[in-house]
Amino acid sequence: MLIACEATDRSGSACAWNGAALDFTACSGSAEAQLVPLLDRLMRCHAPIASLAVAVGPGSFTGLRAATMAVRTLAWLEGLPVHPIDSLAACARRQGDGLWWVLLPLKRDTTFHALFRINGGHLETIVPTHACRDDQLPQLPELADTAVAIGPALSAKPGLAERWRPGVVCGDPSGPDARGVAALAGQVPSVAWDAVLPLYHQEPAPVLQRAAARETSVP
Repeated sequence: MLIACEATDRSGSACAWNGAALDFTACSGSAEAQLVPLLDRLMRCHAPIASLAVAVGPGSFTGLRAATMAVRTLAWLEGLPVHPIDSLAACARRQGDGLWWVLLPLKRDTTFHALFRINGGHLETIVPTHACRDDQLPQLPELADTAVAIGPALSAKPGLAERWRPGVVCGDPSGPDARGVAALAGQVPSVAWDAVLPLYHQEPAPVLQRAAARETSVP
C-alpha cells in the first residue's frame, strides 16, 4: 500500500493507493494543521504501508513545506522510501490519457507551465515544468497546438492561456491532488527521507526582491 499527499496550495489532500485511490480526503483547512493527522489516520487504517509519495513542487511555499516535512518525518519514523512527484505532472496524470498543457499560477506576473503526454497511464514530459513571465510568450513546440490547457491558472488568470496560445482549448481548471501524485509514484524512483525537499522552481523571496530593486534603480 502507498500513501500519497500534496499541499500545492495552502490546503492539501491525501489518499491510500493500491492501484486505485482508496480513502481520498481533501483538507478542509490549512495543510499545516490537518495534513499530519490525516496521514497518520491513513497509515493506521491501511497498514502495512510500503512507501510514500508527495508532490514536492512547484506550489505554495507554506503548503510545500508542510507536505514535505510531514512526509520526511513519517518516512524517517517508519523507515519508508518516498517518491517525489512534480506537481504539474501530477495534475496532468489526474486527467488521464491525452496531451496536457498545465498552468499553475506563481504570482501576479509569473506562471508555471509544462507540457505532458499521458498514454496508457504513462507520463511523457515534453516541456518540463518552469516559470514564465506573463508578459512573455513561452517557447513551446508546434505539438502544443493540439494540447488541452488545464490547471489553476485558467481560473486565477483568465485569458492568459488564450493569449499565450491563441485558439487553445481550455479544460479542467482544478489543481493537483493526491490521486495524481499516487498514480505517478510507480514511474518515479524512490528516495530516502532526507532527500525529500521542496522544489520551488524559483529563487527565495528576498533574492527576488533584491533583483527587482536593482532593476528599478538602474537609470
